[in-house]
Amino acid sequence: MKLTMTNLAKNRALPRRALGVLLTLGMSLAQAQAQAQAQAQAQAQAQAQAQIAVPADAVLQSYLPAELAVKDAVLASPLIEGARARRDALSARAQGIAAGTAEFTVRATAQRRREVGPGVSVQESMLSLERPLRAWGKRGMDADLASQTQALAVIAYADAVHEGSRELLKLWFEHLRAQADVKNAQTTFALAAQMQRLTQSQLKQGEISKLDAELAHAELDRISAARAVAQAQWATTASALARRYPSVELPRADLNVWRAETGDKLGDKSRVAAMGPLASAVNNKATLPAWPEGANVAMADQRQEFLEKNHELNMLRVDAQRLRLSAQRASRDRLPDPTVGLFTARERAGSEQVTGVMLSMPLSGDARSHHAAAAAADAQAAEDQVRWTEQQLSATFESMWQQLLHKRNAAELLKSAASRQAQAADKARKGYALGEGSLSEVLMMDRLASDNLHAAERMQLEAVELQALIRLDLHQMWDFDE
Repeated sequence: MKLTMTNLAKNRALPRRALGVLLTLGMSLAQAQAQAQAQAQAQAQAQAQAQIAVPADAVLQSYLPAELAVKDAVLASPLIEGARARRDALSARAQGIAAGTAEFTVRATAQRRREVGPGVSVQESMLSLERPLRAWGKRGMDADLASQTQALAVIAYADAVHEGSRELLKLWFEHLRAQADVKNAQTTFALAAQMQRLTQSQLKQGEISKLDAELAHAELDRISAARAVAQAQWATTASALARRYPSVELPRADLNVWRAETGDKLGDKSRVAAMGPLASAVNNKATLPAWPEGANVAMADQRQEFLEKNHELNMLRVDAQRLRLSAQRASRDRLPDPTVGLFTARERAGSEQVTGVMLSMPLSGDARSHHAAAAAADAQAAEDQVRWTEQQLSATFESMWQQLLHKRNAAELLKSAASRQAQAADKARKGYALGEGSLSEVLMMDRLASDNLHAAERMQLEAVELQALIRLDLHQMWDFDE
């Protein structure tokens, strides 16, 4: 009951003391209401500030597995163990290049000399030690070639670790999307099952036609099939992630939560009005991590950083330099290396001792020139591959950047649309509980609301995956290859 000053003034029957009590009571209620509103506003502001104060990294990490588990899983992968073995092989080859292929050669000769006239036969022998020399600056070129080979070994291993991290990240988000599909299928299945039970009850009471009951049953069958497909995809992604990286714990999700929450709420039309799972599901969706973090970052700067840190491109660059050095080394091989040595000989049964120095030089042919030309062509092809790969990676990064910005915007719009559609679906269900509208309209509204909610969640996961991939490629997270 509301008592205004006018009513109080007109009511002459009220005593003055009662009038004072009522005025005091009204003022107290107004003050209490004002204080409650002020507290509610203060709590809302505190929650908003707390949400803003959450670092973007913390929001992003909420979507990802634990970094320590990821590191252990990636480094223990058979692919990384194979990459480690290839790194050791390349390191050994680099040491072999630096040492060179020249080796000492020991020659021993034994012969018998026989003079025909006097018929004297004497023993003679010769021993020599010889070795090719890397002349014409080839030793220094081999040292540079060995350094490039060692650098290639290190970068190739780092690239394998990085690609392993990317594969794990993609498998993780594939599993999250499959999990979202199962959750959406379970939600729609719960709604359809409840509606089907309600229609059976209404059919028995004669409130709806048999056609409406058949429509509800058909909708339940369709959603059951979609749920089975989603569960199969979820099991596939879970198996792939668990087998490839067993130390990474799969994300926990109660896929039967909607069944538990909504299993027994429908008995009649009045209970339909009490339900609002779709609207609450929209409001409980996680927020997107901020991007860029705290500042307007130019895409050109980020692209340049991406190209500088990209392992694939750096590996091609080092390999092109290695092949260029190898071509220069092959060109220098057109100048043959001399072979020098020492020898000592014992002739005429030791009556003559001979000691000397040997020098030999091969006469180079056309094969050396052809090998040098082929090596130069290989080096040129590798340099062209570097330029082509740089263009491809630049386009890929720009595409990922633009997709991230647009998908973030699309995720926000889809979330807003899902919220509005969920509210409309809840109103349609309440109206149906009051006798307004048809069952087919309610089913369609529920399906649209669930589909919009699912589309918003998938778009949000795709945006977060793109952001995580960009941060991973920029070595801002999961940097295990250093």
